[in-house]
Amino acid sequence: MSLRRQRNKFKLMFAAASIVILKRTAYVLALVSLPFSLFAPGHSTAVAAEDAPFHDLEGHWAEEPVKEAVAEGIVSGYADGTFRPDQTVSRGEFVVMLSHGLHIPPSADAEDGSERDAYLKSLLDVGIVGGGDFSADALDQELQRSEMIRLALRSLDPEGAADDADKQWEQAVSAGLLDGEQDARSLSQQTATRAEAVVVLQRLQHAFHLKEQ
Repeated sequence: MSLRRQRNKFKLMFAAASIVILKRTAYVLALVSLPFSLFAPGHSTAVAAEDAPFHDLEGHWAEEPVKEAVAEGIVSGYADGTFRPDQTVSRGEFVVMLSHGLHIPPSADAEDGSERDAYLKSLLDVGIVGGGDFSADALDQELQRSEMIRLALRSLDPEGAADDADKQWEQAVSAGLLDGEQDARSLSQQTATRAEAVVVLQRLQHAFHLKEQ
């Protein structure tokens, strides 16, 4: 393993550990910061999730996971009060979601300075996004489920994610990212929705937690 890869893996391990630490201390921090949360910068997403629930989420199968992810700052909704859970998620959107979920900061070396490019560069640096996956020019394209699962698996182990679609399916089910009820062949044929992306990211965080136990 190259020195750069060792450093990148260390960064990812640190990011994974930070998820567990933040989860364990979230309750205490919420109590301590409650009197100031309405005024402190960086808390607007959580407040919005409580005060202005998305009117297109009621009764949706992913209603609770989405609300939790919004409160944690992993995702956000739209200005018209919707979350659009069944809307296709783009590669760029998922890159940002994944980075937020792993608490990986954006790179300062992004070429055009955009948020998506900065987070993509960070994911490339730690080995979650590979050089053959997609470039910054393709971030507006729809995210395939196979791509979503591959990036989630690399988040758990950049070196251990399989390249074969069927093996990726087995790894994802084993890690708890998928429930085993879907057809593995559909992973490479269907696009991912915003709701599906949120659920996979929350299961990814749970998988990190299990690794730390």
